[in-house]
Amino acid sequence: MQIAGNETLGPSTIVPGARAALWLLLGINLFNYIDRQILSAVLPKLALDATIFEPADPNLQFKLGLLTTAFMVSYMLLSPLFGYLGDRYSRWRLVGVGVILWSLATGGSGLAVSFMMLLAMRSLVGIGEAAYGPVAPSMLSDMYPVRDRGKILARFYIAIPVGSALGFVIGGAVAATSLGWRGAFLVAVVPGIVLGVICLFMREVPRPDAGSTSPHHEGYTAVFFRIWKVKSFRCNTIAMTASTFILGGVAAFAPQYIFEREARFQVSGESLLNVEQLLASDQSRVVPEAIVDKLRPLTAEKIYPVDEFKKLLRQTLNPAEYAQYSERLFDMLTAPDSITLATINLTFGVIVVLSGLFATLLGGMLGDALRERYRGAYFLVAGWGCIVAFPFFLGMLFLPFPYAWLCMFVAVFGLFFNTGPANTILANVVPSSVRATAFAINILIIHALGDAISPPIIGLIADYSNLQTAFIITSFFILIAGLVWRFGARYLEADTAAVTTPPLPLQ
Repeated sequence: MQIAGNETLGPSTIVPGARAALWLLLGINLFNYIDRQILSAVLPKLALDATIFEPADPNLQFKLGLLTTAFMVSYMLLSPLFGYLGDRYSRWRLVGVGVILWSLATGGSGLAVSFMMLLAMRSLVGIGEAAYGPVAPSMLSDMYPVRDRGKILARFYIAIPVGSALGFVIGGAVAATSLGWRGAFLVAVVPGIVLGVICLFMREVPRPDAGSTSPHHEGYTAVFFRIWKVKSFRCNTIAMTASTFILGGVAAFAPQYIFEREARFQVSGESLLNVEQLLASDQSRVVPEAIVDKLRPLTAEKIYPVDEFKKLLRQTLNPAEYAQYSERLFDMLTAPDSITLATINLTFGVIVVLSGLFATLLGGMLGDALRERYRGAYFLVAGWGCIVAFPFFLGMLFLPFPYAWLCMFVAVFGLFFNTGPANTILANVVPSSVRATAFAINILIIHALGDAISPPIIGLIADYSNLQTAFIITSFFILIAGLVWRFGARYLEADTAAVTTPPLPLQ
């Protein structure tokens, strides 16, 4: 089936069946992000499961973090491989197999009987998503003309804020029932398998003629360097990496930062009773009686801010006890009228889903609307979003609440505003024949140098100072992203035009 258009750039009209494919891929992407955040939502319950962790495990927090890292490492490292395969073989089959694999691994997460089994299942989830992540936007780019690509990819990526929020809601709600944290994983299995099976019956998406540049005749290294030589691709990937770095850090530490800044603490008879009644799944006490006994003399009406309360606990407990139990005590000993971590997580989730949803949609539509009027419009839209977000991010760190919530909303809006335009740039500046590979290379770079490393870096800075200082220092990545996107605008028109004429074959 031939689709009239600009050769490797894409079709001139919407390919038949494109809308059904968009809805299917959007549904898959939604479950992709639901699955990712279910783990985050059930971590408090998971940490109490004595079949996975010993209540007195000194490495508990490290192991919990490792579950997220395992997914991210397998996802970003194997994305280039599946992107390479996606440029050569049936993309719907690759997506279908990937979705079924990650759905089964999600079910396996709920059935895990040990930490190592759970770690292996989370790694398999990453492998399954790697088979889907770089291929899906490549297919959408081959089904829609360039003029619509920004808004289409924006619709596809609204799954990021919406799916993430639903993951927190669904995971938390199911984990609170008799099904527990295991049930939260199990409820996501059947819908994922159904979506994966539907993919296996979808008609293959036509690929625009790639001429002599077919990747079947090139090695991976040659394809990589051909893509990396495109200046628009380079600038866009660098800016996306900087943006992903700060988004990953904010997602990891923003609730904790707000909690430490705004929460107040009190040691009372009632709160100590709650500590005593905190039990693991085998009914053993999470906080030993000896620790509670050390805290009883502190019972008083006094309310402590976080810094004073930290100092008090350090004076009361020895270093090993503080390292082991302080996080639990901070959760359980909040003052009656204090903001709680649950309230912060809910408010933060609402801000992310609302600002992320509208920013993703508006950014894609604005990029499409301005592409005929301004050279490099997609770059400009992405860049100005981050530049506007930068002062509001700083305002969030210095203004009192509730004004800080408003600043956070605008900052998150600006950070998500680039989603549609940035991914449209990726689709427009490389030929269809290597587009899945290009998305895969981008996924590897932005995660390996972005959100995979930003949480430990921010945490390290905070260990030597505090989270506010860590956020101030790393906030300049927002400005860097905006300026690099603004700089890249000069290359977009030429790089997009170059895609319409296949280059000479490599020697």
